[in-house]
Amino acid sequence: MSVKGFDRYKQLFKNISNWQEYAFSKGQRKNRSLKFVTRPYPIKFEVPDSLYQVFKEIFMEDFYEADKLMAKLPENPVIIDVGANAGFFNVLLFSKLKRARVFAYEPLPSNIKLFKKTIDQNNSLKNILLEQLAVTGANKENIELFTEDTEDNTVVSSVFSGFNKLNQKSISVPAKSLTSIIETNNFQKVDLLKLDCEGSEYDIIYNTDSTILKKVNMMVIEVHEIDNEKNNLRSLDQYLLSLGYKTRFMPVQEGSYYMEVSKN
Repeated sequence: MSVKGFDRYKQLFKNISNWQEYAFSKGQRKNRSLKFVTRPYPIKFEVPDSLYQVFKEIFMEDFYEADKLMAKLPENPVIIDVGANAGFFNVLLFSKLKRARVFAYEPLPSNIKLFKKTIDQNNSLKNILLEQLAVTGANKENIELFTEDTEDNTVVSSVFSGFNKLNQKSISVPAKSLTSIIETNNFQKVDLLKLDCEGSEYDIIYNTDSTILKKVNMMVIEVHEIDNEKNNLRSLDQYLLSLGYKTRFMPVQEGSYYMEVSKN
């Protein structure tokens, strides 16, 4: 799945019009944010040093296999993005599919601030509804998140206290269930559900009623091995297969996988 070697630069050239910013200025990233413009549809966005690796994963290493993924979507897909971070996935999406509608959810203020800045700078992102909250399976007004004690953007916040050794800070964040999101917006179908939520994928999928979950045509999930009971790849895969979905997955790094789930 992950593009390696010189092919990463081919991806960079394909996705970023001012690729020179990466090629010649990446050494300055600790002193300033790198500033990029996508193609074919131009979207301006900034990459702070703390999200440099995320930029590389999405725009160079092709973590989401963007061309294959977007070829499976209609021209005007409805997408729910859980764990939107600073919005890089959405930037890539709208640089290819300008008629998409995205409902994006991110709990951390620093990530929301950068994502909102990107939206404000680009009229082409007006179809993104961004909310600062966590998404759950069961209804909860708030949940506890464990995160890094930093004001920088971060990507490893989790409901599991031992998820990452750097997560030394506990915060309470507002929450909304996936069921509520789908019912409140009166979605008859969701073309894509993206889950990148550091272990919360299990709560969301297991605790959303199957009749609601089946409104989702396709999912892309970063799956994390949490325990040997239900919170692991094998159990999640078996559950999704039992609902009639087809799945494929591949390792990302030790203890995590990329999973694609579809109805056909």
